Amino acid sequence: PNLHTLSQYKVWKIMANNALLSSIGFTLAAYSIYVEHKIEDDGEDFDALCDIEAINASCSAVFSLPEGKMMSFFGLVPEGHPLDVPNGVLGVIFYVYTFIRHFLGTKTRRTTVLFDGVANMIIASLAMGSSLFLGRKLWVIKELCVVCLSTHVINSTIWIRSFMETAAGNGKKSVKIQ
Repeated sequence: PNLHTLSQYKVWKIMANNALLSSIGFTLAAYSIYVEHKIEDDGEDFDALCDIEAINASCSAVFSLPEGKMMSFFGLVPEGHPLDVPNGVLGVIFYVYTFIRHFLGTKTRRTTVLFDGVANMIIASLAMGSSLFLGRKLWVIKELCVVCLSTHVINSTIWIRSFMETAAGNGKKSVKIQ
């Protein structure tokens, strides 16, 4: 088999799986936004599907934590600012980016700064970093959030796949793995 074709096949598989992962991530992030709005509107009368008493899981409790709006939590924007959005909104943006990137050709990804391998690694690393931070917070407060855990797994997988793509040389710059 042609080594170049084999490398292209691996990159295609990575990107195809990223499209699926980003679709699932988008759905989960959109659902988290829905839950947050329902909690604000209905208060304790709302029962989220992700609040599963049998396993002591409560996404609605986790979404209301100060870390649920990381932009203001880290002081990047003041509370109440238009950019002080729930983490779900940031997730939707990340998953849309990943999904769109899947459909761009290799040449477009290499020549468009926002979608090249280095930018993709930075964006995926930011998502991974937020997952690590939020996952640690869940561990510390001993709270189970099924939606959160699922998005952390998706972000980790997308980050690994982004690294693999960059290492395979499909990005603007490639990383040599020894």
